[in-house]
Amino acid sequence: MSNAPVKKEHKVKTFNDLMNNNKFVLLLSLIIAFFIWLAVAMYASPEESYTIYNIPITVNTENSLVAQKGYKNFWQSDEAIDVTVTGPRYLITRLTPDDILVSANLNTVDSAGVSKLPLRVSLKQESQDITISQQSKTSVNIYFDAELEKEVNIFLDKTVFDNKLAEGYQLRSVDLPVTSVKITGPATEVNKIVRAEATPILPEELLFESSTIPLEMSFQGNSASDTVSINQYVRYVEQQDYFVKVNIDRIAELTPTVEFTGEKTGDVTVSFNTETIIAKIDTESEYDSNEISILTVDYESLEDGDNEFSVMSGDIELPEGVKIPDEEFEFIITIKLTT
Repeated sequence: MSNAPVKKEHKVKTFNDLMNNNKFVLLLSLIIAFFIWLAVAMYASPEESYTIYNIPITVNTENSLVAQKGYKNFWQSDEAIDVTVTGPRYLITRLTPDDILVSANLNTVDSAGVSKLPLRVSLKQESQDITISQQSKTSVNIYFDAELEKEVNIFLDKTVFDNKLAEGYQLRSVDLPVTSVKITGPATEVNKIVRAEATPILPEELLFESSTIPLEMSFQGNSASDTVSINQYVRYVEQQDYFVKVNIDRIAELTPTVEFTGEKTGDVTVSFNTETIIAKIDTESEYDSNEISILTVDYESLEDGDNEFSVMSGDIELPEGVKIPDEEFEFIITIKLTT
């Protein structure tokens, strides 16, 4: 008796067998339904509209007439437009601003100044199924011109301080650390500017001490009404804060005195031909005395009785920060010595 294994015969399933299998029929139905849905969605669905927002505008001057003329694009805007496209939903809803190119047509630029340029909108990757149906802007204003750098002097009207000083104070000087300013921009605009006008930004309260005051700059043309402001076209070469140093003096009445040296030889009385001296004292000075010495005398040089001295105001050695306005005044000092 043979012990050889018995081979099992596998019956090959026919198409009819598969069609009689409920699971297979269900799976096949699902697959067929998916492809039918996909075909309808892609080819039989109606066209729709879809809007892509905030698409930046591109201005490419390379190899253009603008570049040949040496013009520069002074348009520094973050301006963008919205574009509406039409096509199958499954295609248009995938689009982003990076898929669309909005460019300014430079063919009409033939002179310096602001040009109104038409905008061209296109897909970066062409598609016969998608069309551009609408755009929020059809043109853009762009400034083209040669670039020019210019240095102009700063003008400051000092009379603005006349009514800003507290009583008993006087303006001594106004110092501008920077006397000129460099600007750059389109040659047409920059050439209009002849000087810079500085307007102090004054505090509401009156001034009673030397101060550093910020300035607001504007630019004056050939006429009083021709003013050019710093804007997106004309700008500073170096951005910095401008200010003015206002030096203020305190007006003070000082009593004249005499200083004595050497050994005292008797009693002395001193008289002057003026009881007070009007002086200007720098508000940044540390001098706070109500007296001022105008003469130094050695006791041993005095004689009994009246000793008269004469001093011109311009010859007095004044403390730092103190000034006597009238340098031609003659002080007469009488010193009476009693031994």
